Amino acid sequence: NKILDAEGQVTVLLQLKLQQRHTREDLIRQGIMPPLKSPAAFHEQRRSLERAKTEDYLKRKIRNRPARSELVRMHILEETCAEASLQVKQIMLKRARLADDLNDKLSQRPGPMELIQKNIIPVPSSIRQVLIGTVIQHIHTH
Repeated sequence: NKILDAEGQVTVLLQLKLQQRHTREDLIRQGIMPPLKSPAAFHEQRRSLERAKTEDYLKRKIRNRPARSELVRMHILEETCAEASLQVKQIMLKRARLADDLNDKLSQRPGPMELIQKNIIPVPSSIRQVLIGTVIQHIHTH
């Protein structure tokens, strides 16, 4: 009974896999299977040519890749003389410092009212008078 159940599950699974498999045209389009009208040797030769082109391309890219010093100059790599185990901590410390600096700068930047008073943010004069009057009233009440 258990064997029949297992066989039934395998049959259902196989049917599902057969329904989901790629069509012959998909396999031909992807270069996995040779076209019906062309000889298999031609298909194999074409695949090896594609593989050789890819290999040449990758070798050329590796040969022309920039030196480490160039990557450091372009800020792609960090210039560090720390051990690999300390580099992670060094990067985390640098990020924490940058976050602190950013928070300091954000806390010191002027607010919208100050920008309006200094004519940095353009506002129609009628609205400007109302805003400045509101700020003055707020200052006198506090």
